[in-house]
Amino acid sequence: MHVAIIMDGNRRWAKARGLSSVDGHRQGVAALMKTVEAAVKLGIKFLTVFALSTENFQNRSKREIAAIFRLIEEGFKQHLPRLKKAGIKLICLGDLDPLPIATQVLIRQIFKELSDGKKLVLAVAVNYGGREEIVRAVRRIQKEKKEIKEKDISDNLDTAGLPDPDLIIRTGGQARLSNFLLWQSSYSELYFTNTLWPDFSEKELEAALEEYGRRVRNFGR
Repeated sequence: MHVAIIMDGNRRWAKARGLSSVDGHRQGVAALMKTVEAAVKLGIKFLTVFALSTENFQNRSKREIAAIFRLIEEGFKQHLPRLKKAGIKLICLGDLDPLPIATQVLIRQIFKELSDGKKLVLAVAVNYGGREEIVRAVRRIQKEKKEIKEKDISDNLDTAGLPDPDLIIRTGGQARLSNFLLWQSSYSELYFTNTLWPDFSEKELEAALEEYGRRVRNFGR
């Protein structure tokens, strides 16, 4: 099963507690680790999380973006042994090239360290946007000067080799995809919760899976 999560609500969680947005993002990293371990426990094989959108990267303050990258670096370093022990394979979605060089190098090192995980594939979307991903896929195909078919696009997306998500969860009370996995979500089930991401728990994940289990998927038929 492939579950994807739009992790929304870090800043609102922090604001409600009189904390900085960085504190909210830090708590969000902790929630992600708990969710990864819960996903392994529940038998989920693929987990994709929306960590930073292209829009956030372009429009948030430089100070906040720099803090997010520091948290990404700290989180990867701190939790590498935990992820390795849990059998996690890590991959990245999105365009890494505009990221700070130090962040790029660290992410690629961590991916190499976690390339042999067998329990769960964790795909982290960083500087990611669904529309831009499709554009990049089409450009790759055009270099080969061939007729473009659906499979060609799927095979050239950042998610190539992964199954389309069965279930997309969004926390934080908003009911929209926000440019996340637009191509891949054609027949995904959607689940929205008011819970802010830092408060997301194994119990919340189980509730989403239980709701998914009650859905009837007909894939457009």
